[in-house]
Amino acid sequence: MKRERAHGLERWALVPGAVWAWACLAAPAAAQEFPRGPGFYFNPYHLGVFLAAYLLWVQLCNFVDRDAQNLQLSRTPWNPLMVGLGAAGLLALWLVPNFWLGLPLFLVPFVAVFVLYARWRNEEVPKEERILTPQHWRKLAAKYLRLRFREEEKSSGPKYPIRFIGKSFDEKNEDIDRVKRVQESKGYKGALEMVYEAIQRRATDIHLEPTKDEMMVRLRIDGILVNADPFRRAMGDAVINIFKVLCNLDISEKRKPQDGSFSAQVEDRFVDFRVATAGSVQGEKMVIRILDKSAQLISLTQLGMKDRMRDQVRNIVIQPHGMFIVCGPTGAGKSTTLYAALNELDRYSTNIITVENPVEYKLDNITQIEVNPKAGKTFAGELRSILRQDPDVIMIGEIRDQETAEIACQAAQTGHMVFSTLHANDTVTALGRLLDLGVQPFMISSAISAILGQRLVRILCPECKVKYKPDPALLARANLPADKIKYFYRPPEEGERTEVCRHCGGTGYYKRTGIFELFVITDKIREMIRENPDLAAIKAEAMRNGMRPLAEDGLRQVIEGVTSINELLRVAK
Repeated sequence: MKRERAHGLERWALVPGAVWAWACLAAPAAAQEFPRGPGFYFNPYHLGVFLAAYLLWVQLCNFVDRDAQNLQLSRTPWNPLMVGLGAAGLLALWLVPNFWLGLPLFLVPFVAVFVLYARWRNEEVPKEERILTPQHWRKLAAKYLRLRFREEEKSSGPKYPIRFIGKSFDEKNEDIDRVKRVQESKGYKGALEMVYEAIQRRATDIHLEPTKDEMMVRLRIDGILVNADPFRRAMGDAVINIFKVLCNLDISEKRKPQDGSFSAQVEDRFVDFRVATAGSVQGEKMVIRILDKSAQLISLTQLGMKDRMRDQVRNIVIQPHGMFIVCGPTGAGKSTTLYAALNELDRYSTNIITVENPVEYKLDNITQIEVNPKAGKTFAGELRSILRQDPDVIMIGEIRDQETAEIACQAAQTGHMVFSTLHANDTVTALGRLLDLGVQPFMISSAISAILGQRLVRILCPECKVKYKPDPALLARANLPADKIKYFYRPPEEGERTEVCRHCGGTGYYKRTGIFELFVITDKIREMIRENPDLAAIKAEAMRNGMRPLAEDGLRQVIEGVTSINELLRVAK
C-alpha cells in the first residue's frame, strides 16, 4: 500500500512536466498560422536543462516520501512543500520571459525544502545514516564514481575504545565468528556507543524497551533509571539482535524469555555483561547487567557504617563458625558488603570458598565458583561438594530455596563460617523468610549469628548541593532537636543554577553510600526463635538490645549532609 502511494505521488508530480512538454511540442503546429524564420520554435538546450531540473524535482519528491516512510517519520509538511513549491516554480518558469531568470525560481524553493528535510531527519538517525554530510558525499563518490578516500578508510574502524567479545558455549573461550557476524550487522556502531556511554556514566544496567516508533534506552545510574538517546525502532531491533548473537541466543525467538552473557574489552580492562530478554506487547525487551570485575573492592570502613556498627560486624565475621546474612531488595549492595566482610579475613591462612551467580569481584587466594544452572551447577549442588573441600569460610551468593538454606545452616553448625544474602525488607523479616522456605526454627536459632539489613542512598553532589533551613514540624516528627540542627542539604532546584553541574550531570547526586540495620542474635532471641517465633516480639527484643532501624541510620546521613531527606524517604519507606 505504501509503495502504491509512493508511485502515485511520483505519477502526480509528472503531470506538470507533461503539460510543459506538450505545450512545447504543440507550439510549432500553432505557429504555422504566423510567419517565422527557419529552425525550431523552442530552444533544445533550454528544454534539456528544464527536463534535467524537472526529473531532479520528481526524484527528490519521491526520495522524501519513501525515506520518511522507511524511517517512520512524519511526511507532513515535507510532501506538500516539495510538491507545492515545485509546481509553483514550474508556473513561474512558464510566466517569466527570461529562461535563465525563471530557472532559479523553479529550483531554489524545492531544493531548499529538501535541505531542511535532510537536516531534520539527520537529527533522528544515527551518524552513519545521515545524508548530505561529507561522509555521505564520499560514499556516493565511491559508489558511482569509483573514488577512494583515505579519510574514509581511517574512520571505518570503531570510534570508541571498546571491543565486544562473544563467549563460546563453555563461556570461557572467545568465539571469533560471532564477533565477525555482529561487526557486519546494521547498528553495530550504535551498540558500541550505547555500551561505552553506559560504562562511562557508571551505569549498572541498560534497559532496551520497545515502543511503537522507537526503542527507548534507559540507564540505571546510582539506582535511578535515566533516559539516554533512543534508537528508531528498526535500528533498536538490530541492536538487540547484535547482543543476542554475542550471547548465542536464538534471534528468531522474540516471545519466550532468554538469558546469556558476553564480554567486552573497554580500554585496558575487561567487563562482563549478563543479558535477559522478554517478550512484550510492543516487542522484545532486553536488560543488560554490567559487571565490572575490575572495580575496586571496598572495605567495611568505606561502606558508610558507624564506627560502633563496623566494629560489631568485624567481630562477627571473624568468628570461627556461624552464619552472617545480609538482606535487602535487589540492587541494595548486599554482595558488595559480603565482599567487604571477606576482605577483613586473613585469606592466606584461611580456606575461603565462594559460590556465586555471577562472580562480581575477583579475589586473590579465594576459590570462587560460579553457578551455571544450564550446566547443572546449582547452589545446593555446589555447596555439597565444597563441604568436602575442608573450607573454613563459605560465601553463598544467595539463599533461594529450602535445600540451600538447610545446607547453609548445617554448615554453620558444623564449624564453618557462612556468609550469604537474602531478599527481605528488613532484618526481622529475613527470619520470617527462612521460616517460609521451610527451615526448622531450631536450625535457624542455632546457626545465625547476625543479620544486616541495608539500603543504598545517593550521595549529594559536593559541587552543587544547597544548604537550607529544615521545617521544624519535620524535625519534630523525626524526633530531632530543632535547636541543635540548623541546616539540611538538598540538590539544587530548577532555576537555582544557570549551568548544568559537570560533576553530577545535573542530577544533584554522585555515587551512593549505605544505611544499615544490624540485628545481633542473642541467647534470649535464640530461645524465642526456637520456642515460638513471634516476629513482633523478636523485633521488640532486638530494639531493646540496641538495634536501630534503617530510617534512623539514614537520618544520621541526612544530618551529616551526606544525603537529602527526600532521598532517604524514597529509599527507606
